[in-house]
Formats: sequence, C-alpha cells, structure tokens
Amino acid sequence: MKAITYLFILSLIIGGCGITSKTTKNNRNTVDDFATTIRKEDLKKHLEILASDEYEGRETAMPGQKKAAKYIADYFAEIGLEKGVNDTSYFQKFPVDVRDPKRVSLRINGEKLQFLKDFYYFGSFNDTLLTQKDIVYVNYGIDSPGYSDYKDIDVRNKVVLVREGIPENQPINEGWKNWRKKVEAAQEHGALAVISIKDNFEENVARVGFFIQNPRMQLHNKGMKDKKKLIPYFYISPKKAQEILSINASSTPNKVVGKVDIDLNINQVLESDNVLGFLEGTDKKDEIVVITAHYDHLGYDNGEVCNGADDDGSGTVAVLELAQAFMEAKKAGATPRRSVLFMTVSGEEKGLLGSEYYTKNPVYPLEKTVVDLNIDMIGRIDNNHQDNNYVYLIGSDKISSDLHEISEKVNAEKTKLVLDYTYNDEDDPNRFYYRSDHYNFAKNGIPVIFYFSGVHEDYHKPTDDVEKIDFEKIQKTARLVFYTAWEVANRDERLNTKH
Repeated sequence: MKAITYLFILSLIIGGCGITSKTTKNNRNTVDDFATTIRKEDLKKHLEILASDEYEGRETAMPGQKKAAKYIADYFAEIGLEKGVNDTSYFQKFPVDVRDPKRVSLRINGEKLQFLKDFYYFGSFNDTLLTQKDIVYVNYGIDSPGYSDYKDIDVRNKVVLVREGIPENQPINEGWKNWRKKVEAAQEHGALAVISIKDNFEENVARVGFFIQNPRMQLHNKGMKDKKKLIPYFYISPKKAQEILSINASSTPNKVVGKVDIDLNINQVLESDNVLGFLEGTDKKDEIVVITAHYDHLGYDNGEVCNGADDDGSGTVAVLELAQAFMEAKKAGATPRRSVLFMTVSGEEKGLLGSEYYTKNPVYPLEKTVVDLNIDMIGRIDNNHQDNNYVYLIGSDKISSDLHEISEKVNAEKTKLVLDYTYNDEDDPNRFYYRSDHYNFAKNGIPVIFYFSGVHEDYHKPTDDVEKIDFEKIQKTARLVFYTAWEVANRDERLNTKH
C-alpha cells in the first residue's frame, strides 16, 4: 500500500483492520474528508438539471438522453476524469433496434384513424406499406378442424377483419382466444394484415396505453432477425368499426366491407450512449472498480414528460458526486491503488441494454473487473420505512463474502445506515436482483452490490419529480458507496469469489 501512516499501521496491530486510510501530500486529509465532499446541495444542483423538462425524460436514443449524456461527460471533463473509452471519448456508443408505435398511419375508407383513440397495434412485424387493399370480414377469424371462418373465403392479398373471442356452443379450443393464433391463421391463408374489433377498447387503452405508445428497443443484431415475423395486427374500437365499416356483432361475414391504407415505418436503428469516466490507480491500476447508474428514463407518458428524478436521476447524480470525491482524493495525493470506472449507462428501462452492451464489449477486461457497485433509485422513502436512514442492499453476498463483510464493516464504522436485505432473498417475488444493471456484471461472475430504496407511488409516472426527492438520503447512501468503493480499491487482495 502506498504511503501508509504510522498511526494506521499501529491501529492494524492493536485493533484489527479498519477503513483504509491513505496519507496525502499534506498528511492531513483523510477518507472522511473526501466522503464529506459528497453534499446534498451539489446532488440537488445536478438533479434539478438532469430531471428537468428540458431533458424530455431522457428516453434511450432520443434527444433528451443525448443532452443528459453530454451533461455527464462535460462534468467528468470538468473534474478531470480521463476519457473512459480508449482515452479518446467519454462515450461508448451502441446501436439499438427501435420499434416506435407512433410511426404508423391507418386509413380506412378514406378516414385517417387516430392512434390510441381509434386504434392501436400489437405484435412484431416488418415495416409495411399497403395501398387500397380490400377489407374482408371473417367473423372470429378461427380456422380449426371442427370450425372454420375461412371456409369458401379467399383472403389472399387482402386484410381480414375479425371479432374478439370465440363463438359460443362450438367445438373450439380456448386457445383461439389468443390474438396470435388468429394472426397466424390469417397469415397462412395469405392475408396481408389483421384488424380486430376490440371489446372494451377504451378501458384496455387506459390499462396498457403506456406500454403501447412507448418505443420498444433491443440491442441491434441481437440474433432476433431470424424470428418469425407476423403480419401487422391492429385493434380498432367497436364504435369505429360500426361507424366506418358498418360492422357489429350481427353482421354477416364473407364480404368486402371497405378499403384500407396502411403505412408502417416503425423500425429504426438508432444510437445510444454509455458515458465512461476513468480514474487510473497506482500500483494495482490494471484492476478495475466499476460504479454504475442508469441515466435513461421513460421519455413521455401520454404527452407528459416523465422526469425520472428518483429513477434513476438519484443514482446518476450520486455517481457524479462519487467521481468528484475520488478526484478530490487524487488531487490530495491519495489516488486509489485500483483504477475506478464511473459509468452511467443508457437503455436500462428498455431491458438493461447499455450494461449488456458494455459487458459484451468491455472497454476494460472483465477478468480485471473487481466489483460493480450499482445505484438505482435511492432518493425516496418507501412504505416499509419510517425515516431515511436505510438502504436496501441486493447481491452483496451472492458472489463474494469479502464484499459483504466490507460493506457491513464500513457502514458500522462510518455511515450507520440500516442495511435492509429484504430484496436479497432468493424467494423474493420482485426479483430486483435481476432487474438493474449490476446483473449483467453478476452474470459474468463479478461481485456486485445493488443500492436501492424501494418503489413508491410515483414509480414510472410523470410525477417522479425533483420536489419529492430526499437529498439527505442520497447523500447518506452515496457516502456508503464511497467508503465501500474506497476500501475495495485500496485493499491488498482482490475480493474473493464463490465458485
């Protein structure tokens, strides 16, 4: 260890191991001095910017996410962190396949239908352009051995209109209530698309509208290209079916009821960014301590911006302050022995995409990565606690007993938070261990801790705003992360791992 003080050596002899303390140029700064530079005032300053309407909910690959990435990179540069991607950039860019449900036009009998008011769509299919195609009403759209709505009906190169559900008093398997079977049947008969009259249309839109209207994403070239693509499948309201197609429950099938124009241009390949700032260590600089949080959020919900102040603005600003605390140590001559990578990732809300991309395309070798300390939602108090002096820890003991013991020890000596392991239970139904970015590191055998404060009534809603954030709570948790990272970065041995 670099330049250990006499008093610290004495403390090891007399009282066992305490928090690692490195001397500085003036021999006055301590680890506590660096930890206390993580201040709620600075956390708030960052969050009021990143979780403002100007950042448009920071949706992956969208303009608000790009603004947030630039803000983070600019701050890393301001405090002196090295560029984390091959010394040339703060940005690790990655491509995502995007399916945007709002990029669709459906026109029936000359009338353009309104998305989520008159129709929505479902399923995975290719971009499609259909012009003035016949709509054929085929009742329920079922084709089973004992009953078929396609008997003596030619739907080749046409669009079929179907009713929801199955007819009564017919020998039909309940599986035909599933939309996918009806689409596959229409596709086998040569149809180009399916329009289904959706019972309780308005209620269903209210229930699943958020999921429907937001772009869905996956990493580009993830191996899904060979998956069977279905023909387009639309739901329309019964009111609109009656209004422009004159179709209701008593209508006679096997007739052309109108013409349809479909313009689907929903599939795009866009670019997103992980933001990496790097602090090179001293005598163990090839080993890497990683500190992560996801800075993306949901974008908009029915026109309202989702600012994601807690999810995960709170974790993001904690990473910014942790970075400056370590840089204060470097300026004081106490650079950690191991290197530290500060990484804010994108695409978490779309399926942990950014962290998945990093672990599949690591800038620093995974075999040299000692730990990932991941921070996601630490700015609120949940219904299970009365005050802010707690944090849920998930995963600390799953791969390394050393990591768990270090975490417990630094908390007992320094931060004195209540460490709640409720969600660390293997039988916990929430399965939070698998739901944030640390998991992509854990899958590679890297010890992890997930710092979390629980869900609340504003989770994934436009009301997750800065005004509701407890900045003292973020400060307490960020300091716990700092002490833990400091100890891991400066200890003699790497963390043990279970095999």
